[in-house]
Amino acid sequence: MVGDQGGGGGSADPLTADVTDPLTADVRMAYESAAAGWADGPALMYAPLAGALVASAAVPLAGSRVLDLGAGTGAAGLAARASGACQVVAVDLAAGMLRRCPAPLHPLAADAAALPFRDGSFDLVVAAFCLSHLGSIGAGLAEARRVGRAIAASAFAPGWTHPAKAAVDDALRPFGYRPPAWHVALKSQGEPQAGDPALLAQRAAAAGFRDVQVRTIVVATGLSTAAQLASWRLGMANIAAFVRSLDAPRRAAARYAAERAVVGCEPLVVPMVVLTGG
Repeated sequence: MVGDQGGGGGSADPLTADVTDPLTADVRMAYESAAAGWADGPALMYAPLAGALVASAAVPLAGSRVLDLGAGTGAAGLAARASGACQVVAVDLAAGMLRRCPAPLHPLAADAAALPFRDGSFDLVVAAFCLSHLGSIGAGLAEARRVGRAIAASAFAPGWTHPAKAAVDDALRPFGYRPPAWHVALKSQGEPQAGDPALLAQRAAAAGFRDVQVRTIVVATGLSTAAQLASWRLGMANIAAFVRSLDAPRRAAARYAAERAVVGCEPLVVPMVVLTGG
């Protein structure tokens, strides 16, 4: 199998991994909680974004070996296979997400900063919207460079938002929702750094990638109805655990409130920062 483990300290169970950083542990648990409803909500947005990212890769996908870093349920890995990759490994810390990865993606729980693969195991590392979740973007890129010959990574463009975000948050507040501390920390630190083109280019070059390019592309996700926009937001990791904590009647009422709140919102179009290098 591609990327045989070699000195990375992988755990016995391929879908479990030790986590010591408190913020990382909180993020992992949030995504564990979101996993059950991911396919019916956030995945509908991330699939077209993953396809656009893979299409931006600076290396041929046909016959390639690809690492899907921060894979979640494997949107980027599936896009890589659809583009001709011969072998894909999906890596994440959230076992609940990985268990929803298709078996051909060889899901494996591992830390992005300490990957259990030998040097040069992959032709391409795809990192779709995961850099903001890392304790150190530089360390994550350096590890990606160690195991991969090229990278294609994405982040939300600086300052981007969508009306449905605030609308759903406001609709949920009467039910007791407040943004979790880990999400506030990522929004204030992780996302601004991951989406900063100059910073990304600098850190990718420092990690050893050559021919580094950072550009912004705009992707229409196809989500446009109130039901689709509400499902996208209610399924996100920063909200899903709260929704699941409500009893059935209040959960139904919260969904109804969320759908009403996004009526008339514009279709979901995402400006995406794309980093490539070899």
